[in-house]
Amino acid sequence: MNTQYLHSKAKAWHAGEASGHDFAHVARVVSNAEKILRAYPEADREVVIAAALLHDVADHKLIPPQKKAETLEMMRQWLVQAGAQQGQIDLVLLICTNLSFSTTQTNLPLPLEGLIVQDADRLDALGAIGIARTFAYGGSHNRAIYDPELPPRVAMNQAQYYSSNSTSLNHFYEKLFLLEGMMNTETGKAIARKRTQYMQQFVDEFLNEWDGLDK
Repeated sequence: MNTQYLHSKAKAWHAGEASGHDFAHVARVVSNAEKILRAYPEADREVVIAAALLHDVADHKLIPPQKKAETLEMMRQWLVQAGAQQGQIDLVLLICTNLSFSTTQTNLPLPLEGLIVQDADRLDALGAIGIARTFAYGGSHNRAIYDPELPPRVAMNQAQYYSSNSTSLNHFYEKLFLLEGMMNTETGKAIARKRTQYMQQFVDEFLNEWDGLDK
């Protein structure tokens, strides 16, 4: 499979994206996936890299629901043009449509390649870059940075999760701090642990400064 062809297609597709789901994010997910792959020589590397490159193309945060079917068909054609085998195409599309945190309860079980990409994607939501992406996304959707009168939400459905009635800081409690316990691979768990600790320190410092308690 010509993953360089998919690289060029994904890069063009994400041009101009500024909500934290740009091609720089995609490139970091690919890098994370390659790191995790070292422990899984039995995984289909081409499927992992292809899914990492395409994982956000049909994401509901970037396209309207009515565009999903045609976007998935476009992705299928890209994979055909890249020389992917039919089984690889099916796997990549399965992975790309079942990664989302917000649809965890309805996602189909992922193959090993999908578990690797899922960890790679979730790792980019953590740590220093995860902090930056959180506020970039919140700003692009007119979310307040923080509001003490809006507590973090729990037991949400997908529509509630993506509503604007929350804050960027709440996102740490509603999603980011939960990811460490949802990682699939040992590599992912180890990196997530370190990055989560960094975020927890950031949130503690943020709240101290907000309340004027820092020294």
